[in-house]
Amino acid sequence: MRNYLILFCLLPLSIYSQTNPEIFLFDIAITKPNIDIKNPKNLSNNDGYDNQPSFYDNNTILFVSSRNDQTDIAKYNLNDNSLTFVNATEGGEYTPLKFPKKNDISAVRLDKDGKQRLYRYNIDNGESTELIKDLVVAYYTWFNEDIIVSAVIEGEQLNLYRTNLKTGISKKLANKVGRSFHKIPNTELVSFISKENEKQWQIKSLNPITGRIRLISNTIVDVEDICWLNKNNILSSDGSTLYKLTLRVDNNWKKVIDLYQEGIKKISRLATNSDGSKLLITGDIKSVPKNVEPKIDLNQPISEEEASLIVDKHIEPYNTKQLNEFVNAFNDHVIVRFFPDKKLYEGKTKLEETYKKIFDEHERLNIKVLSRITFKNFVIDEELAIINNITRRQVTIYETDRKGINAMTFLSTSTITENPETIVNNQLEKYNERDIKAFVNTYSKNIKLYSFPNSLTIDGRTSLKKGYESLFKNTPDLNAEIVNRIILGNMVIDKEKVTMNGKNYYAIAIYEIENGLITKVTFIQ
Repeated sequence: MRNYLILFCLLPLSIYSQTNPEIFLFDIAITKPNIDIKNPKNLSNNDGYDNQPSFYDNNTILFVSSRNDQTDIAKYNLNDNSLTFVNATEGGEYTPLKFPKKNDISAVRLDKDGKQRLYRYNIDNGESTELIKDLVVAYYTWFNEDIIVSAVIEGEQLNLYRTNLKTGISKKLANKVGRSFHKIPNTELVSFISKENEKQWQIKSLNPITGRIRLISNTIVDVEDICWLNKNNILSSDGSTLYKLTLRVDNNWKKVIDLYQEGIKKISRLATNSDGSKLLITGDIKSVPKNVEPKIDLNQPISEEEASLIVDKHIEPYNTKQLNEFVNAFNDHVIVRFFPDKKLYEGKTKLEETYKKIFDEHERLNIKVLSRITFKNFVIDEELAIINNITRRQVTIYETDRKGINAMTFLSTSTITENPETIVNNQLEKYNERDIKAFVNTYSKNIKLYSFPNSLTIDGRTSLKKGYESLFKNTPDLNAEIVNRIILGNMVIDKEKVTMNGKNYYAIAIYEIENGLITKVTFIQ
């Protein structure tokens, strides 16, 4: 099975005989919110196979190019438009990159005997030495001069590894990854493509020092090639069209340019130089795939991580008063209301009118998230809000979908003398003890339970006792624990994990306290 995957990752030249991938260079100009791609130039201009371009420096391009029925490392000089080959090995080279802080080059080599390893090449004479002896590296990038992040062939899949060349230690960090690896500009992070969710691949970041992995965004469906213009802007492609995603601004991938007019029928690999002013792409100029818009399933449920990213998109534009970017973080039919369901207004047009007035009337606006609870497509933020010279704490409930924020609910609270957390904790203790009498006594006689936003499910202490008595009696393993908590005035907002009959369930409970008792609970389930 190993040989099969090697051939799949580094396809031999015969497979590419039906296509003619070329290396193209473009100039990039970013004028918010637009990205201009211009001045195309075919660098390879070769009837054979050319792929996997990268910048050695601003004047030198590396890529692999076919000659004599194999691929070698080509070096293109932009100053005099000259093309030379670095090596002449019997095997085929792939993914040439500059060795950090050295003049040499690294590349994956597939030898004729089937051995595949990562090598270091002397740029002057092409001599090579093996870099990682015990891993079958398929794709990779450099984090620094000592650490390599790579996709390693194991069985029938690619897995993510970090290798420290100084210590010789390699560590597996994730399963099922793709071929696109990039150092994220001006960060200590590397991006990679996660394919653990087969229906929706994801762009994730890795801190190679700590091993921490975080979600960045979804890819265009079935597309794994990306590159970074800067730490906020990502480029990708679908067919002959380039798309961009501006983090915390764009809800979905936005079209930049269709390169079909330049004779490019399909885009694959992408790379940028250090300042994001030039773009390299591999463009197939023979095959003619359908040129369609990115396939994004807007009905697919989103994860808690994705919901959190969607909410993040409106914060920076709010703080910098970028009205268009702020409004674009919201769904066309967004509903804005006071808790639980007092509607203030509906629709993106009214939202824009409202916040234009807010932006115009107030010199200083700032929102800082102090803590966050996520549950399904809900995000509940405890926020520190500054308007001019006034600072206050507030809580906002955001509901999201793939089109953006579709509802925003502001919570208003009452002042309280007792500690609401103590009251809710006492209720939780009695719940776990399954003491029905003590449990219901933590609630007021007129207690009301709702399903968010305002659907009444239990009315009164008698109804509460009836609803929970059977549960307490028949569920010996019943237990609730607090996963996360926000306290604001007389409100306690808990994300709770409840165990019953050997299974775990999660929910959000919004408790309201008056006169030492719980008077109202709203559940998000």
